Amino acid sequence: MTRAKIFFAVLRDTKKSGLPCKATLICRRVKHFACLFKLLSFTRPYRGRMVLGIIIGFLAGLTNPILMGSVKLVVDQVFPTPGKPTLSQQIGRAAAPSLAPADIKNAALLIGKLQQGTNAVSRFVWGQLTLETRQQLTSTNLSPADRQVLLTQSLNQILTNGSIYEPNRFLGLSLPKEARRLIARNPQGPDLVRLNWLLLAAAHPSEIAKPRSAITNGMMRWVSRVLNRLDPGSFTLGKMLILFSIPMAMLLRGVFTYLNTYLMNWVSIRAITDLRIKLFSHLLTLDAGFFNRNSTGELMSRFTEINFLQGLISSSMVILIREPITIISLLAYLLYQQPMLTCITLSVLPLTILPFVFYSLKVRRASQGMYMQVSDMGKLLHETFTGYRVVKAYNLENRMVDEFRKTSGLTVSFFMRMLRSIELPGPLIEFLGALGVTAFFIYLTFHADKTPGDLLAFVGSIFLMYAPIKNLVRLNTQIEQANAASQFIFQLLDARSNVAEPVQPKPLSAVAAPIQFDNVSFAYDEKKALENIRLTLAPGKVVALVGGSGSGKTTLANLLLRFFDPQQGAVRINGMDIREASTSDLRRQIAVVTQEVMLFNDTIRNNILVGRPGATDEEIVAAARAANAHDFIMEKPGGYDALIGERGVALSGGQRQRLAIARAILKDAPILVLDEATSALDTESERVVQAALDRLMQDRTTLVIAHRLSTIQNADLIVALEQGHIVETGTHAELGHSGGVYQRLYELQFKTQTAP
Repeated sequence: MTRAKIFFAVLRDTKKSGLPCKATLICRRVKHFACLFKLLSFTRPYRGRMVLGIIIGFLAGLTNPILMGSVKLVVDQVFPTPGKPTLSQQIGRAAAPSLAPADIKNAALLIGKLQQGTNAVSRFVWGQLTLETRQQLTSTNLSPADRQVLLTQSLNQILTNGSIYEPNRFLGLSLPKEARRLIARNPQGPDLVRLNWLLLAAAHPSEIAKPRSAITNGMMRWVSRVLNRLDPGSFTLGKMLILFSIPMAMLLRGVFTYLNTYLMNWVSIRAITDLRIKLFSHLLTLDAGFFNRNSTGELMSRFTEINFLQGLISSSMVILIREPITIISLLAYLLYQQPMLTCITLSVLPLTILPFVFYSLKVRRASQGMYMQVSDMGKLLHETFTGYRVVKAYNLENRMVDEFRKTSGLTVSFFMRMLRSIELPGPLIEFLGALGVTAFFIYLTFHADKTPGDLLAFVGSIFLMYAPIKNLVRLNTQIEQANAASQFIFQLLDARSNVAEPVQPKPLSAVAAPIQFDNVSFAYDEKKALENIRLTLAPGKVVALVGGSGSGKTTLANLLLRFFDPQQGAVRINGMDIREASTSDLRRQIAVVTQEVMLFNDTIRNNILVGRPGATDEEIVAAARAANAHDFIMEKPGGYDALIGERGVALSGGQRQRLAIARAILKDAPILVLDEATSALDTESERVVQAALDRLMQDRTTLVIAHRLSTIQNADLIVALEQGHIVETGTHAELGHSGGVYQRLYELQFKTQTAP
């Protein structure tokens, strides 16, 4: 079997077993970071502060080794160790222009090249060594460490014994720019030593390290001179400055940490707000079919889940920038100060990754389950609160409580599962870290040559490193949680409306314009709602649609409003397909009054103003009078400024309907759609509302959907629908005795019982 066949066989078996293969895990990880990148795209408007926060986070990470260096400096100065070089002496030695044993990367290879004389430089250097030095360097009795020290001392003698540069000697070698500049200046003293070192490193790049940059060397020499002047034995102010270096380092660390956290949270809250606004505005662009497929409670839960994403930007960016810098800078400090101890103590570091790998999958699964339960809880709450009348009327309180208790219990279960997966790696990492510290003290038991400052700075640095490591582990948990929350949010943002806006919309004028349903067919998925509908609404006329439930009456009105687009045919106004006009232009010319009136939890004035924002108070009052609503409005405390509660709960059904009519009158649109506007009213309310509707319909092209046939007897045209087809058309007088659908419906409503 070939390797490819084996790979696909393993992949197939892995999928069957339910275990994630390596390729699957890689794909998941890519998707997780894709989620993070999508989220970070919302920070672009605030990139200035974000970049500043990242820079400050970088500086905050660098303050940790500064703090530990201050601790070592203070302790070594307060408790000096006889014979131990001071910090200024150590820095001075590091800044010296001569080679150190660590600068020889491969002593054995370099000695071999010098002895063989592989190039003119090698032959020159080997010739500068004494016979005794050559014999010692090639002797097998010399240890590698001693050989490296002897080679370093010998090369330093050559570096300080005049210029080694001759054009023929370095023919064919690529010299660095700094070396060429120094050659042109004919340097002396430290500059000459630096030039010789640069030349040796150019001739043997694999064996000799390049010298530190001139700027770094200059800074180190300056620090060394300052520390020498601040000798606490002879300079009281210097001693006080050294003692106060710890609080100053802590102050610097605190300021940078605060600014880093503040700026990243400033960016995150604004980015998340932009995401929330974009999601809300995007949902309002989707077609009616989308809202039919998704429950209101589920959509509301998506906005709750956005709150979980805020910490991803603020915390993750802080952790991704500050913590790695903290770890790297502390590690560099430890390796510089105590390379052997650092390697021993950090030998357990790879083991700290194991809890992170083991629990990451559990976090993702638990997060997804918890967010699904939160979504189910949102749906249950919305259904219960909006349908409280049915819940109470059918004594469903206990059933709803049981369902809520079950959903809440599953939420708790997933939350505790996620909490265990988040918190368990922390103690494990601390335990493994304690093992490293124990190894450190075991080493000290047999090698007690460290100063108090060395020990305190080393232990402090180790413990300062483990907190960032834990934060980085928790970062994966945050990404897993955010991925579980954001996948639903970005799915909504990726949803597209089936009612597409035209690229170049044409202007639409519906004033005195006919409306045509030109061979229109429409289906909800596989269910046919309308088929081959041909209908014309003459300008200024009233056309009534009648028929049983499911006959297609409301679907026709929805097509006119472009809540849906027909799969076949077209809806035309003044001969133009309404798909060629923008939906906002179309709907601006249509007023709608439905059976279920949607009123906002606001004042009466603002609810009427929905019809035409910016209308004057006189126009609002005129619209209310025309809708027979002014009198009951003035009876309310506050009049037009009275609050009506959620969905107009403070008003009766007839009052809500009259406010909807006032809204439509104020809009003054040339097309009017009445969708069973009086079917839920009592006789007295219907009479008042119908009078307002009669005034509203004057001089407007009106499409009426009615179950109460008494309201449409004066319609200019009655269209009877049955199973998505037009079965008859005519006036009330023509259809009342035709023996068709309209007559049957009319007789069912108005047939009286006669006495026997």
